[in-house]
Amino acid sequence: MAIDGSGGADDRIDLASAVQNPVGPGGYVDTKPGVTAGAIRQGINTRFDDYASGMNPADFPPDTNIKEGITYAQYLDGSPSQSPSHEGVVDRRVVLLPIMKISEVDNGRTSVQIDHFGAFFLRSKVTGGNGGDIEAEYIGTSVVVGGGFYDPGATGNPGPPIVKPVLYR
Repeated sequence: MAIDGSGGADDRIDLASAVQNPVGPGGYVDTKPGVTAGAIRQGINTRFDDYASGMNPADFPPDTNIKEGITYAQYLDGSPSQSPSHEGVVDRRVVLLPIMKISEVDNGRTSVQIDHFGAFFLRSKVTGGNGGDIEAEYIGTSVVVGGGFYDPGATGNPGPPIVKPVLYR
């Protein structure tokens, strides 16, 4: 999918941090042909304290527990665990991914409609090569993710009420 742009560098940054283009359920996103396995791997692996291709821990911090092959339940209870060599951020291994209806994913399509989002736990780094698998555990659709905040001193929104939530990281 080409949410923030059509290049591999866009994929790398989106998977290392977060998608910047606000798109929600019912929205359409472009698809793109070709293989960007290296960029996908590099973006995801920052969450495991593994950096390549200009990525750095100051902009893309690892998770606080980078132990591979564990379940989400083990992650939550902290056993087993492995600390990163750089300062980590809790829940970096929990990602929100768009879910589409299978009928939206046809060969030759140039855009797909997002049905809803689901939360997934990244269980392991992505291995090298053009076919590295992403091993993720489905957590659900009712998961709170993010590092937002509430500013009681902020001015009110003079426009219409918010009707579509947008998540920022």
